[in-house]
Amino acid sequence: MQAIAAIASQILSQSDFAADLTAGFQCVSARHLARQHYPQVDLSLPLLIGDVDAADLASKIKTTLRFAYPADHPVALLCDPGSGAQSVIASTLAAFDQAANFDAPGILYLPPIPAAGFTALQAIVAHLRAPEGCPWDRAQTLQSMRHDLLSECSEVLEAIDAEAHNLDNSVHIAEELGDLLMAATLMIQIATEAGRFQMADVINGVVTKLIRRHPHVFGETTLDGVQHVLANWEAIKTQEKIAKGQINDHPLAGVPAPLPALEKARQLQSKAAKAGLLDRAALAQMTPALKIVLGSTPGEQQLGELLWQLVALATELGLNAEDALRHYIVQYRQQTI
Repeated sequence: MQAIAAIASQILSQSDFAADLTAGFQCVSARHLARQHYPQVDLSLPLLIGDVDAADLASKIKTTLRFAYPADHPVALLCDPGSGAQSVIASTLAAFDQAANFDAPGILYLPPIPAAGFTALQAIVAHLRAPEGCPWDRAQTLQSMRHDLLSECSEVLEAIDAEAHNLDNSVHIAEELGDLLMAATLMIQIATEAGRFQMADVINGVVTKLIRRHPHVFGETTLDGVQHVLANWEAIKTQEKIAKGQINDHPLAGVPAPLPALEKARQLQSKAAKAGLLDRAALAQMTPALKIVLGSTPGEQQLGELLWQLVALATELGLNAEDALRHYIVQYRQQTI
């Protein structure tokens, strides 16, 4: 890999690409990258891809890279490096696989995207928490960040909901997801400084969990349909809890307390129905007038309007709709214990 970097650096220095590899770079083989569904690279560092020697291989790595880099990202294809006939083809990620015939192994160079790698976010959050950082960030704790985390989640949902009537709200959604990611990164940094866990522990934990809970993808298990997948997922979760000694015999356990009342009700009903404690269909038919109000072809719009009216009615009666549903949920749980 060092040899590839040395050759690439020499060739690039003689081209229009002002590539500086002295501050760090990444080097990966084309065939290794082609097997990945997402490129496991840091976008804030230069990337060298060695042994690009076939058009179909180039197309495969382009497909992988496009999940992380924009289509118009500039690239340089170093053709037949180390020979007297070496050349550099400047192109874009979207077009480089059509720009050469790949008669000999080449090296593909992708310049970095400043402040785009996940480590860039970790670095700036760590800086904000440092002695010379921001007083607000330095004052935060895991407990104090609970409200911010919930708020950021709500803003992501609101940005998504704004896409009603086929409006594209991608920029706003990306911004709100960035704020949510920042909040999670800040919480992990707080825990890291306290010696509790690090980002690597968080990432390793969720990656390991996803592999373990998808044996039909990463193992030999055969499952037919979504319902079987969900049932197997729940069975694996139960096994995990047994292994950790976290068994809770109550079927309604595990619904997070801070959830908004509507989402909390949905999750609680789902658990109760799975445990045979609630006939959801019968409950839905309990007040026929509600179905009449929703009309013959109810959708999100009609349901939203009904809920909106119920909030107004609750306010007129001097009640808080959120509190009313939350209190009923507590009552329901107590009745089923």
